[in-house]
Amino acid sequence: MCTSRLHKVLRSDEPGVVDVEDVDGTVHRVSLLALEGPTPMVGEWLVVHSGYAIDRVDPDAAEVVAEEIRRTGITSFPTPSQRRDDV
Repeated sequence: MCTSRLHKVLRSDEPGVVDVEDVDGTVHRVSLLALEGPTPMVGEWLVVHSGYAIDRVDPDAAEVVAEEIRRTGITSFPTPSQRRDDV
């Protein structure tokens, strides 16, 4: 299952792609093909889905959500084998 996640832009060295960091610290290179508007700036927050930046996020809201995700430790969804049906 693919999920959309928050990412912060780290670098924009090549046309059409940016390097981003997700809330658990993993760095990815993502495509800007699906993102409207100018190339994102370093420090800007994006929603990334399946390797594509699909939306920009208000920086204040993104920081609040990212901090909550880090605080709770919920940085990814469990796979079917990790799910517990008895909870």
